[in-house]
Amino acid sequence: MDSDKRIFPRFLFSEPVAYGVPEISVDGSIAGNISLSGISLKVQGFIPMGTVLELQLRLGKSFKLIWTRAEVVRMRQVMAEDCYEVGLKFIRDEVCTRAIGEYINTCRSQSTK
Repeated sequence: MDSDKRIFPRFLFSEPVAYGVPEISVDGSIAGNISLSGISLKVQGFIPMGTVLELQLRLGKSFKLIWTRAEVVRMRQVMAEDCYEVGLKFIRDEVCTRAIGEYINTCRSQSTK
């Protein structure tokens, strides 16, 4: 999706993220960016479009873990890195939205200093 069509701006977010499909083993990844509507991850294996993943995020220096769910809306193979880049759309929940909003506001205030 083109950046000018995005409702919410992306912010760099290179933190570890645990992910998994309910009742299937959990795997790890590093995020590329985050917004109020979703997150991008680099993963080792292909994940079909429409798959709903459970995510475990740590936002910045917080020790609090955020659990949320997100749907795969984009999948692209990155040949140079031998991995896939997956775009996930958050399935809205109040706790996740509030925590990500606070994280993004902190990022904005730090970038203007």
